[in-house]
Amino acid sequence: MPRILHGMVLVDGQMPRLLMRSMRRGAVALLREHDWLTALGALTGVLLLVQIMVLSIFAMESTESLLKSRIELQLEFLEGTDDQQIQEFLSALHELPSIASFQYVTKEQAYTQMQKHDPELMAFIEQVGLENPFPETVAVTLKTIDDYDAFSAFLTQEQWNTVIDPSFLSEATDQEAYVYELIGLTETGHSIAVAFLLMTSGILLFVTTELVRGRLLRRAEEVLIQHLTGAYPMAIFLPLAVEMIILISAAAILSIVLLGGFLYISPLFLSGLTQEGVLQSFNAHLFSLMKSRGAFVLFLEIIAIPLVGGAGTWLGILPKVHSRALVLHRH
Repeated sequence: MPRILHGMVLVDGQMPRLLMRSMRRGAVALLREHDWLTALGALTGVLLLVQIMVLSIFAMESTESLLKSRIELQLEFLEGTDDQQIQEFLSALHELPSIASFQYVTKEQAYTQMQKHDPELMAFIEQVGLENPFPETVAVTLKTIDDYDAFSAFLTQEQWNTVIDPSFLSEATDQEAYVYELIGLTETGHSIAVAFLLMTSGILLFVTTELVRGRLLRRAEEVLIQHLTGAYPMAIFLPLAVEMIILISAAAILSIVLLGGFLYISPLFLSGLTQEGVLQSFNAHLFSLMKSRGAFVLFLEIIAIPLVGGAGTWLGILPKVHSRALVLHRH
């Protein structure tokens, strides 16, 4: 049975044939264009910026997660603290739910470690005949920075006044304030990255529109003949949309390959900028986030490619074809 849309008769099965013919025409027209490589390069550049913005958002979230997790604190035992008091304190630490781990370091262990890390300093200490100047310490790792208040309340208990050096509390408070300041900067960077992502997506749509308009100018006579012979506006729109979708898809693949190559070689440049342990922790957080959200982001990009290609094509041919007739049929 035929279907009627706005006074035009559309025979059943005509739209699928139109789609198949438009796909073939779009692919052939794309190969016929001499500037397809330039168009591909422009789209790849814009999409690479999109991928970088997405990666930046992941990096900001990973940095925030890294700052909030596993806060390490160094506690010093007061001079004269006996072994029983130290063991009682360590047992109390073991019972705290906010503690991820802790490590007790004796004066002798600290002395040995310093001999490995700074042999010149230790040679000077031995030369002047100084006794072991290092205190006994315990390295405590909190699960998150939000656990600091509870841990601070634990340390201020009266029974630990003669065990732990009280100067630690003021230093740790300054450290906590500094970490929260870094988290605030990270959240600001996250918002800026999202804004740039939206802006770059708009640029992608603009570039697509201009590419379509350029093609229409070069094919003005062809489009005019189609128009005069009563061709459906969809017959003009679909081949151009297919061209744009193919170009954007190829550009998206190239941008992902380029970004992957950058990520592969980035450790060569970043290894000297920060401590190895910090870099490894950051990479672990980043790749964990990419693994958990990467498939969803890829799905969004796959959905966005025909939408951007179609919208850019529609905006590009809008001055040439009436907007209502574009979606349905020309009267």
